[in-house]
Amino acid sequence: MQAWNGTVEGALTRRGFVKGGAAAAAGLALGAPRLAAARRGAAADLVLRNGRVHTLAGARQQAVAIADGRIAYVGSNAGADALAGAGTEVIDLGGRMVMPGIHDGHMHPLSGGLVLTAPTLNYRQLNLKEFVAAIRKLLARTSEEEPDGWLSVDLWDAPAMDKLPTKEDLDKLETSRPIIVFDLNGHIALANSRALAIGGVDASTPDPPGGEIRHGPNGEPTGILLDNAIGLVADKVPRLTPEQNARALAAAYAEMAKQGITSYLEASAGEKELAAMALLSDQGALTVRPSVAVYGDAGLATDPAALLAHVEQMRATYGRPDVTIGTVKLFFDGVIEYPAQTAALLKPYRVNKGTERDPKFVPGKSKGPSYFPPRVAKAAIAALDAAGWQVHVHAIGDRAVRSALDAFEHARATNGATDNRHTITHLELVNPKDFARFAKLGVLASMQMQWAERDSYTVDRLRPYIGTERWRNTYPAGSLHRAGATLCGGSDWPVDPLLPFRQIEMGVNRTADEVYVGDPEPLFAHEGLKLRESIAMHTRNSAFQLHQEGTSGRIVEGLAADLAVLDRDLLRVPLKRVSKTKVELTLLGGRIVHRGGGLAA
Repeated sequence: MQAWNGTVEGALTRRGFVKGGAAAAAGLALGAPRLAAARRGAAADLVLRNGRVHTLAGARQQAVAIADGRIAYVGSNAGADALAGAGTEVIDLGGRMVMPGIHDGHMHPLSGGLVLTAPTLNYRQLNLKEFVAAIRKLLARTSEEEPDGWLSVDLWDAPAMDKLPTKEDLDKLETSRPIIVFDLNGHIALANSRALAIGGVDASTPDPPGGEIRHGPNGEPTGILLDNAIGLVADKVPRLTPEQNARALAAAYAEMAKQGITSYLEASAGEKELAAMALLSDQGALTVRPSVAVYGDAGLATDPAALLAHVEQMRATYGRPDVTIGTVKLFFDGVIEYPAQTAALLKPYRVNKGTERDPKFVPGKSKGPSYFPPRVAKAAIAALDAAGWQVHVHAIGDRAVRSALDAFEHARATNGATDNRHTITHLELVNPKDFARFAKLGVLASMQMQWAERDSYTVDRLRPYIGTERWRNTYPAGSLHRAGATLCGGSDWPVDPLLPFRQIEMGVNRTADEVYVGDPEPLFAHEGLKLRESIAMHTRNSAFQLHQEGTSGRIVEGLAADLAVLDRDLLRVPLKRVSKTKVELTLLGGRIVHRGGGLAA
């Protein structure tokens, strides 16, 4: 892990606390007199005793005392009891585990909050007949929206289908409403003919930068939209108000607190996400520490000065003392699984020249699109790096990963070494020649370990299309770790359900409860981590990614009391029970933001 080389105050000003920055810095830098007073006998606000405190900073302890939102003491029961007074809440943990709160380094909580109540296909794997039937049911459930109200559907598992549906499949439904269905990865959408017409998409519409409109043999759009092309139609769906979005975001925060999440990165924010966050901040309703990656458009990035002006304007408009805006998100490619295959590869995708029963896969012509050509990527990232922005790159394919590393290398050669902590996220396929470059360049690896299993995504829709040799480098967490890379964890919620302890478990065993029928082995067991490493990945390391190691991510005197109390000790139960963990208590700055039923004062 890279060494911290700055102060908390310096981190705050550098990371974009542009409104009330000085006051925020003063509040977050622990007041030494307060701690000294606590040690002299001033009462703590809360004492957690008789637990198994995993500090992520040394030996396990028994108890934690909290004063003024900070960790005033970590050690024995007797030491914590000495700080308890008449007004102190004392909780006997009964041997439960205390750990730093989960730091989710890549998620989309506004989308997560919206899908809690919006029409969805709920991650189900459907064939074409089942897909159409499900959309028909959602139309009937919202029949009051006829004839012109949009039906916008989320959480469609598109890659699980043998063949993607088309607009004709939706056009057969008994409705005149515009329909758009979003896949759970956010990289594929299907629109019916009316929705395409409203979006102005026809046979002559050009592909937007960073996107593709799929066309049929007759040249007409099929209704399948990829990546930035989705916005051509999605932008026509009536927008929710900032107040409605803020309510959805608050619902997401409540769900995050139940899962022990205390900090997160909004991995691709536009104005709706930023406005909702700012509104909750202004209302004093934040129950988590948000960091934001402002979306950087591929077209805008061709003019680095314009890109920089845009993200600076977003920060100036929506920055708050408790909302960190210091990161820019760039999409270098799409997704790798068949049939989308929009990830950027070093060698072409393979194609089946045989039959379904007797397949004969040979190299094809397509290596997938590159949404940021190397020249554009290098110039844009160098400009952002020079201005102090952290860059968070979506890269699924090995060519996209290499292009991102090349761009970061160029930025370092141009600007010198910085502490911006640039990050590449997802990393589904990485060429072994690039493993060591992460540590050499100080680039962080943000991975979603719940994807590292043998299932239809990584077997049926991937292995034959890239070949066994490349397939062995799928989600190479262990190899990256051994090469010195700092691994950081993220959920990508709502692409997947929000289950951080499932991520932690699967970072080790690379399999899940629902064992894949055709291939029950782990997805390359040698790429698994040790359990302590996986826990650190989702706490201490992600705190480092978020520039929060001076605030949280460990249980150390002086840091904020951002903690999670669990119903079991992750290091003392069978590994397959880690994913079943329940969070009994979540604290943010010493304030209880979630309390389960198993703990009482």
